[in-house]
Amino acid sequence: MLRLKKTESFLTLNPVRILSNGVNPIIASLFLFLAIAFISSIIGMEPLENLKRFKGELFVPFILFLITATEFNNIEKVERLLFAPIIAFVIYTLLAIIESTNYGSQYFWDKTNREQYYWLSNYSQTSAIILPLMLGIFLLIKNIWVRIFLIIFATAEFIILASYRGVTPFLAVVSVLFLWILFVRPPKYRLLMSVFVLLIVIIFSLIVFNYKDNPAVVEYRNKFAKIINIPEELKEKGGFSNRVPAWIAAVDIIRDKPLLGYGWGMKKYNKIVHQEKFMEKWKIQNPYVYDFYANSFTIVLFPPHNLFLEIAVQSGLIGLTAFIAFTGIYLCNLIKSAIHSNSDTDRNFSIILIGGTFLSFFIMNLMNNELGNVSGKVLFVVLGAGAARMKGKGLKYPTHSPTG
Repeated sequence: MLRLKKTESFLTLNPVRILSNGVNPIIASLFLFLAIAFISSIIGMEPLENLKRFKGELFVPFILFLITATEFNNIEKVERLLFAPIIAFVIYTLLAIIESTNYGSQYFWDKTNREQYYWLSNYSQTSAIILPLMLGIFLLIKNIWVRIFLIIFATAEFIILASYRGVTPFLAVVSVLFLWILFVRPPKYRLLMSVFVLLIVIIFSLIVFNYKDNPAVVEYRNKFAKIINIPEELKEKGGFSNRVPAWIAAVDIIRDKPLLGYGWGMKKYNKIVHQEKFMEKWKIQNPYVYDFYANSFTIVLFPPHNLFLEIAVQSGLIGLTAFIAFTGIYLCNLIKSAIHSNSDTDRNFSIILIGGTFLSFFIMNLMNNELGNVSGKVLFVVLGAGAARMKGKGLKYPTHSPTG
């Protein structure tokens, strides 16, 4: 809203300045992806519903990205911006703790009991995107009390995330901890994180050894066994919690419309997957895929649960290629920014806050699709903040002229 009071034009949407400063590949690749998704939505199945989903799941995050990339051009502004989702998730965490105290520890140990409360079921997905923000802001903030606040709640979120036993979100967050150990500055923070990770490993080992028959420990052990034996799990008919048959179905659906897909939005996926041409094919070639959708999931939506497959279903291989190009270009520019920076603050901002959020999101979405949800919108805000910082560090990015 403050933008409306400013006289200078909106930088990222000003074609004159973009052309005069050179087309930025980050903006260009993201815009190309959106353009392809828009076209596929118009020509795909259920165009009106597609455009409605496109607006909320892609267009809104795109606008958030542009605004953040333009307006939040220093770390102080970014700190204030990112405190909003952090505070919101702190409240969410407090509610989760209060809810669990009514039932005791079995609230986390007993999966059936926990899943009765749907509003907490997505805690792990949201935590995987917010926790890297907390770690990144911790490195930027100098106030000791704010740092203590962040450490307390980051630790609480990590424990709850581990207790919820969502393996890919948990591995996503753990990868950010190792990113911290490898790259954070000054080195004393690497030592502190190393001690924390070692402590977690010791505690986890003791729990597994002493409570090996506990349902939660058994569930964890089985899930990690699946990750360790990926080739074998892919051969299983119900591998990766029934994701393998869903992935096989998605690949066949993509082959049917490989270029532009069916249009944005997975609400129509049940109609797509239950088309006679697919069901007849699976009945002969892949009976377990046929049984999966013909008997187990006739009404309940069960999409592929993989970000990249779902993008290909919705916008085809052309859209998927554009999305991969955007993420690749962004990541290359981010690494370039970190390598050429001599500032601890800049490196921590690039590698831990932006890179950690990026890494966590994409690891988590190997088994999920959070692009159109709250986590996806937070991701684009964070990526916009990173793009704004890269612009300020002299990378090829449009800049304000001295005259405004």
